[in-house]
Parts: sequence; structure tokens; C-alpha cells
Amino acid sequence: MRKIILLAAVLSILTTPLWGQISRRTLSKRPQSVAEEAPSYFTKPVDLVDLPTASILSPGDLNASLRLYEQGGLLARLSVGISRKLMFGASYGGDYIIGGETVKWNEQPGVHIAYRAIEENLVMPAIVIGFDSQGYGRYGRKSDYPDAAPDEVTPSTHLLDRYSVKSRGLYVAASKGYESLWKVGLHVGANRSLEDADGDKDYNLFLGIDMQLTRDLSMVWEYDFALNDDKIKSANNAKGYLNGAMRWAFQPNMFLEFTAKNILADEQGHRDFMRIMRIVYYARIIER
Repeated sequence: MRKIILLAAVLSILTTPLWGQISRRTLSKRPQSVAEEAPSYFTKPVDLVDLPTASILSPGDLNASLRLYEQGGLLARLSVGISRKLMFGASYGGDYIIGGETVKWNEQPGVHIAYRAIEENLVMPAIVIGFDSQGYGRYGRKSDYPDAAPDEVTPSTHLLDRYSVKSRGLYVAASKGYESLWKVGLHVGANRSLEDADGDKDYNLFLGIDMQLTRDLSMVWEYDFALNDDKIKSANNAKGYLNGAMRWAFQPNMFLEFTAKNILADEQGHRDFMRIMRIVYYARIIER
């Protein structure tokens, strides 16, 4: 089941050129911007870098993405719109998939579900209630510390039985769109991660912004306060995670994301600044 999720996401993206040849959008003789052909998910993203928004997929729509991250890691993620108010998906990956070292698969697949509680209007933001068990970055195992005694490696002292960036767990997110010189989306949220083996069970806050710069380029910024991750914050000058990304829609329903993670990393190298890349594809699998 785990490798099926990864394989399905890879096949969805690799077969994109074939799907595009028969897409009704590509039959139009009128030249259009790539982003303009499918504006909903480019201008109203369902996620930022690590953080969710209050946008969800329309019923019958699919999202497939591949994230390439540090230590040769790769994470595949699939999401499907179930109804106008419900989105569901799964994810799976591992470390050292790219490279010559032995692959270390994630302990279990991640699952995510989002329910649109309130629709956006002129006054109110959209509000989503959701759950996401997928964390990001390296997954810590006891085998990562071969020189330490087994009883010395615990979740409270080492990165163990969790991802570098904890999963959202249970969360609430609110999003509101504005349009003037650029199309801008503002996002805020709160969450309670279930990755709490380190004893840090606090609630957390996050916020973000997405901005469409041109028809085919957009920029996203997000800040995770990491209130539920004191061990990581203490190694990062008590700062949270600031991430920024540029997105380029280079084909219909498809874009590349180039991300700078942990921009506020301390100068001592305890928490490194990182660069990752993601490729994202959207498709209609069931006609409404």
C-alpha cells in the first residue's frame, strides 16, 4: 500500500504530457497563459509550503505532487476532491531514495482530510477543519545514532520517532483572498500535532500569504511559530520556521515550486537553511 501511493503519484506526473494532448483546454486556438487556463488552484492554493490553507479541491479533481528534499528524500502526495466541502488524500515517501545509500522508507503512510466548514464571502474568510498526519523532512530513527547507547536516545533528547517538521495533526485554517494590483491570499491557522512523544503537547499557530506576481509566477511565504516544538526552537534561537517559495506554472495544470526553508536558521548551524523542490499537478478525473 505504501509504495502504491508513491508509484501512483509518479505515474500521474510522468503521464501529464499525454493527458495534456487530449485536454480540451489545449484545443483552444486563443493563446493563454498557463496559469490562466486553471486559475483556481494557482491563485487559490490548497497548501503553501508545509502549511494548509482553507482552499480545497473541487469534487472530482485530483492533486498529485512530488517533493524532493534533503538527504535524497522524496515524498509523494495524492489528494482528491470528494465533494464541495470535503477533500481526502494520502502521502508516502522516504529518505535516500535519490542517491546510492540504502533507502529508509517512512514508518507509515500519511493521511489527510479537510472539511470546508464556512465558505468565503465578502466579509468572512473560508474556514477549514482538517487532519494531516504527514510531517516533513527527515524521519528520526534510533539507527541514526549508532554511536549512542540505546537508553541515551529518547524523543526528549534526540530527533526520534518524528519528522524534522512535525505534522499538523488536527488543525483549523482560515483564508481570505484580495485583489488589487496583485491577487493575494492571507492565511492563518492553529493546530495540535499528534507527534508528541517528546512531551511537547502545546497547541501551535501558523500564518502565510500567497501572491500572484504574473500570470505564470506566484510567490508564497509562511511562518510556523513552532510553539509545540521547544527542542527544535532552542536550537534555532527560539525562532519558528520561515519558508518562502516561487511557483512557475510551465504547463497546463502543472507547476514547479522552488523553496527556501528555515530562512531564520541560526548562524551556529544547529538548524540548517535548506533548499527543496516540488512538482505539482492538478487534473479532473471525474467530469461534473
